Amino acid sequence: MKNNMKKVSTVMALSMALSGGAAYAASLDNTAPPEKQSIVSTSSSLAGTVQVSINGTAVADGYWSKDNQTAMIPLRALTEALGIELQWNKADKSAELTRDALWTQVFTGKDRYSVNKMLLTLGTAPEIKDGTLYVPAVFAEKILHAQLTTTGNQVSITSEEEVKTVTERGVITRISNQEKYPSIQIGGANQDGIVLNLSKDSQLLSAEGKELTLADLSIGMVVEAEHSLMTTRSLPPQTPTYKVTVLDTAAELTAQPKELFGTSGTIENVNIKEGTVSQIEITGTRLTETAPDHVVLNINKDTSLLDQNGEAVDAEQLTKGAKVIGYYSPMLTRSLPPIGTAWRVVVELPTVQPKAE
Repeated sequence: MKNNMKKVSTVMALSMALSGGAAYAASLDNTAPPEKQSIVSTSSSLAGTVQVSINGTAVADGYWSKDNQTAMIPLRALTEALGIELQWNKADKSAELTRDALWTQVFTGKDRYSVNKMLLTLGTAPEIKDGTLYVPAVFAEKILHAQLTTTGNQVSITSEEEVKTVTERGVITRISNQEKYPSIQIGGANQDGIVLNLSKDSQLLSAEGKELTLADLSIGMVVEAEHSLMTTRSLPPQTPTYKVTVLDTAAELTAQPKELFGTSGTIENVNIKEGTVSQIEITGTRLTETAPDHVVLNINKDTSLLDQNGEAVDAEQLTKGAKVIGYYSPMLTRSLPPIGTAWRVVVELPTVQPKAE
């Protein structure tokens, strides 16, 4: 990457609010990479203060909680060292943390850490001591994704200096242009695929290398995304994204309808004409507000047939029971179900894990 510091800033966005105002339920995702493990070395005595250093610089001391097992560190000192804005809410004794797309909130006395509209527990609640709010040291690792090392009475916290990235292709199924938390979803609809969270440092490029804005993207486009190897455990998972490149060329996009509808679901019926698929019937859920959940799409020589990674597939993949996403013009018949012509159909095939850079 051209600028590792940008990656460090963006990786804090693992726990971003999902765009579009829709909150997905937290869930364990067996495909997510394993979490980092704290480095812990105990000494003969855990009594006394906890000496805290962040990125090699000593900050205000912490202390051991009543059970002498949990190191508590000052939250404001932590956030200031990591460049995270902290806003104290006196009314409910909570602290709201923000940096770029990162957002989280902690409440005094509650082992309930709000991240991305999900609630996590760390085994210890934040505490106020001598007017300072303290959190368990593991907060830096589990919530802020920093490296945590505990040796005796010393706690060392280090920001990530280099982030492994993944490059993968997919077809856009959803776009959220929320000002604070913009994102796109590729590789599937609803709880499938992955949400690519964007920040001010994310690059959006055309196939010809021209800089784009989020407004230039549309559902149905094939893109290649470079994003963090780490993802949230929500469904779909979310990840900080550094670069998105539209792979459809300008010539290919000329054939794209100015407005696109999308329906994700299962093929209920397939019509064959002269030995090739001429029509499919899809029942599922709409990708756009005014699209139908049940639609019949004509397939012609201009219809683009792809898998969820944006690779071309044959019409033989359009079989009854196949899971597909149809993209089509809003020019539909008034029949039930309505009939239209598919611009692009994406067929879900067995996935291949993306390659880490």
